[in-house]
Amino acid sequence: MEMRGTDLKKRGRLRMGQIGVMATLLLATGPAPAFGAPSTISVTNPLMLRFGTFAVPSSGFREVSASGAVSSAGIFALSSAGTGPARFTLQYDRGNNSKRRVDVTIDLVFSTPSAFAQGGLTARLSRYQSDIPGYPSIAPGQIVRVQLDNCLQRVCSMSFNLGGRLDVDRSFGGGNVAIPIPVDAVLVSER
Repeated sequence: MEMRGTDLKKRGRLRMGQIGVMATLLLATGPAPAFGAPSTISVTNPLMLRFGTFAVPSSGFREVSASGAVSSAGIFALSSAGTGPARFTLQYDRGNNSKRRVDVTIDLVFSTPSAFAQGGLTARLSRYQSDIPGYPSIAPGQIVRVQLDNCLQRVCSMSFNLGGRLDVDRSFGGGNVAIPIPVDAVLVSER
């Protein structure tokens, strides 16, 4: 088969065109540009709500306020040590290293905790109390709106205390009562 000069030129252009198109496709399907990490919210509970050690003849309660004040009825306190409110830390990680000032609004919801039951002992947690400005008492399921204003760092945070009331019914036995406090956090706005 004999090739003429014009055929070679056409073939050369065609091959160059194909290589050019392939290179363009490879560039278009290459790695996506890097974007900053998305923002995240976390709530940690470094200190649990602590009611101390007490005996309950049949039924009673102990209440620990957000400031740590303790009141009770129907129980025999065995020790005044070991009581205190729960401590929570709310953190907002903006996900990038931007230095611009942001005001963040977050909604918190404390759910109704499950009842504790062990042998002849049952306990229920209720009457949340907090030191969050504007929310001295919190009902389970209530939306608690908090502000993290003037956030200039990558991670901004706030800590708060939460107290509550533990109602205990006892027919026999005893035990250590541990009831986790479920909390959800949702980002409302970042301005």
